[in-house]
Amino acid sequence: MDDAGAGQSSPERGLTRRGALFPLTVSHGAMNEVTSSPRGYRMDRMVWAGASSRWRPSRAWAAGYAGAALLVLASASRVHAFYLDAAGNFQFRARAYTEVAVAAEESQPQTRPARSPLQVISHRNFLNPELEGKLHPYLPGLPVDDLSFRLALWGFYDGIYDYGTSQYDRAQRSLKGRISFGHTSTAAVTRTDTLIDPRKTYVYQDDPVLGGYGDLPFRINEAYFNMKKGPLFLRVGRQSISWGESDTVALLDANNPFDVTRGVVGLFEDVDEARIPLWTLRGTYDLFQSWGPISNAYADAYLVPGSIDTTVSPLPIPLASPYSPPQDDPQSLLAGLIPPDVNQGLVQAAFGGIQIGLYDHLPSRSMSNSRFGLRLGGLIARDYTTSVWYYRTFANPVPRFLPLDISRAPLTSPNGKGPTQLITEIHHGLVDVVGAGTSFFSEALDSIVRTEVEFFLGEPAFIPNKNVPFERLLRQPSVRRLLGQLGQHVPKGTYEGEIPHADFMRFEVGFDRFFFFRPLNPSNSFTWVTAYVGQWNLSETFGNQDYRFSGQQKVTSTGTRVGANTQGLTINNISKLHTVATDFVDLYPYESFFQSHVETSYLHGRLNPSITMIVGLNGVYALPVGLNYRFSDSLVFDLKYVLLGGNFNWPFGYFRDRSQLSARMTVLLN
Repeated sequence: MDDAGAGQSSPERGLTRRGALFPLTVSHGAMNEVTSSPRGYRMDRMVWAGASSRWRPSRAWAAGYAGAALLVLASASRVHAFYLDAAGNFQFRARAYTEVAVAAEESQPQTRPARSPLQVISHRNFLNPELEGKLHPYLPGLPVDDLSFRLALWGFYDGIYDYGTSQYDRAQRSLKGRISFGHTSTAAVTRTDTLIDPRKTYVYQDDPVLGGYGDLPFRINEAYFNMKKGPLFLRVGRQSISWGESDTVALLDANNPFDVTRGVVGLFEDVDEARIPLWTLRGTYDLFQSWGPISNAYADAYLVPGSIDTTVSPLPIPLASPYSPPQDDPQSLLAGLIPPDVNQGLVQAAFGGIQIGLYDHLPSRSMSNSRFGLRLGGLIARDYTTSVWYYRTFANPVPRFLPLDISRAPLTSPNGKGPTQLITEIHHGLVDVVGAGTSFFSEALDSIVRTEVEFFLGEPAFIPNKNVPFERLLRQPSVRRLLGQLGQHVPKGTYEGEIPHADFMRFEVGFDRFFFFRPLNPSNSFTWVTAYVGQWNLSETFGNQDYRFSGQQKVTSTGTRVGANTQGLTINNISKLHTVATDFVDLYPYESFFQSHVETSYLHGRLNPSITMIVGLNGVYALPVGLNYRFSDSLVFDLKYVLLGGNFNWPFGYFRDRSQLSARMTVLLN
């Protein structure tokens, strides 16, 4: 229940739950956060456990951005925050790093472009300046106890697209599928949507709210005012909130979206970098100090106005990155979907060809898409830090078929030249979350015990024959009449996909402790953080539904399955086309995993080795090993090896061939 919104920043935690996106598509299986590095588990974590295309960057711009980071890196002597006034009320800090990652294994057929061991796959330059100030001393007449502000920018530049490995730049330029975003259900059909530029996703990322698409090549990560008056605390502006446990797979941390374009967040990208703050009004009120067995009670509430901010996680793009989902170019799937004689005798003549589209249908900016939450918490019987909460948020996106777009086809227009569009819409739906958690110190275990449970009610889900029903596409009236003329019967009915929903119970039971093991470290203790995390799909158990993992197809010896019964289809039996549910990765009714992290320190805290083991009961595993060396208070070096393997399953098995080795140099001005 760590709360990123309560402080300036939160420790790196957890592995966000994220699904894959189907067909003709991409995977959000990437949206996973794993805490594994020495930065992820701090010693003070033990104390607080359970507490509360208009603009394109040129190479000159890229060089300037990297130069700004290097300028900070060059000041690597012992540096502290810059105070801008004699009283120390205004201070400036910054964090910058440069990181190189290389592949640690040969890629498997489902990963494209293919990569080889020791191939450089990323050179990320990151910059995060921060400015904080206390305003109350300069406004003595203001009837408040405290008034302050914080401003922090967030930006990166990955140079792999401008130098070094060129296969990813060639791949993103060669994409044939039409990948776009918009805010209406018809934008992809009327071509009023916006085409996604992969460089604006992977070379850098723009601000999701301020300016137009690509206008601002960095993000205003935090920008808020704090005000305190008696028992009331208010924070207004862009900020992060995290009410759920997230020191492993963050199934329970869903208040804010995450940047999932780096694959498995927490393994390949720091969690604090991945969490996307939102423009939020938040208030905390101290209710009472003591009432029977309850003490230090508080109420916490927030509102993200949908008319201002409906930011969701960015869409991962196939082929464009070493961290792209295990999918090919959407357009290339046509070869597996359409038999040759059907393509020559029917598709070209009647439809003018078929264009595969992937449309990220973003939530419209309206108050009906607002996110909000309420939490009550306190200390029970002087030992149990407890809270209960409710919040509404955007769930993981799921795919569905839009009606076959034949508006440009010769079939419906004498002058039509096509192409017909087969569009997979990425749907972002709201979900209600009710949860509770408690933590306490157990003398029997000599550890802090953490427990939490959350119910995700009406979460958008994936059932192949409902979300992506190939058989329904043929029911489009004009297509149905055409097939009837060919002597094939297609029944009437709905001719687009739908979004099923499911109720999930997600939980975590963990314990944290210190211990000494003198043979390995005679001077300092070890920190051990472990947890058992799981989810139960109540709708599948009691509703007899076969849910699958958000559209991710199973692997084959050459890539991934198609998702339809294309074998043996000809122009004479094309009406039998249908979705094959077993082509998609199963999401078992009950899924769970164990996670355990151990770290210690040597050389008076300068050298910090760590190791994390995450093992899923469905056969997936991850083994991140890190070595952190603090040369000075301002200069830090990191070496990290991430081993991934096991079955092609939830929550991160889709990246089982993406093991990597990375080296980072970080400068902290604080």
